[in-house]
Amino acid sequence: MTSTDITTSNTGLAELATRIKTAHRAVRDAAKNIVQQAILAGTALNDARAKLPHGEFLLWLKDHCELGERTAYNYMLVANNRAKFAIDANLTLSQALRRIRGDDDKDKNGPVSLYDKAQAQLIRKLGGLLPQDVEDAAKRTVAELEAAVAAIKKPV
Repeated sequence: MTSTDITTSNTGLAELATRIKTAHRAVRDAAKNIVQQAILAGTALNDARAKLPHGEFLLWLKDHCELGERTAYNYMLVANNRAKFAIDANLTLSQALRRIRGDDDKDKNGPVSLYDKAQAQLIRKLGGLLPQDVEDAAKRTVAELEAAVAAIKKPV
């Protein structure tokens, strides 16, 4: 029995094949559009945050948006950094986030200094903070680095 014989002899298989192909196309299209949808959501989240009083955003998010704080932060991050992947529209959300954080630009086989590794790790960690905490953390880190440089340069 050939494939054609099976299709014609079993009622419903043609409809199932059509449903499978339609669902598969939807999955492919969703994967292609996920970053664009994240940008749209992130832009709206950024707009909402700008309209709310300081400190009210997370409560508003919890009460009105049906998504977690981390997901909202990732959408906002993608929206704020959309220029980093504007040409490559077929990224997954994880790929887009790695590109934003610089994780996909590393030459994993080449020599990387300890400083470069530490700097990359620090930037990744800053990227993992909530948007309202990033600036304070960066300022604190800069102040501690300046103090460390001054201590190193101080003559013995």
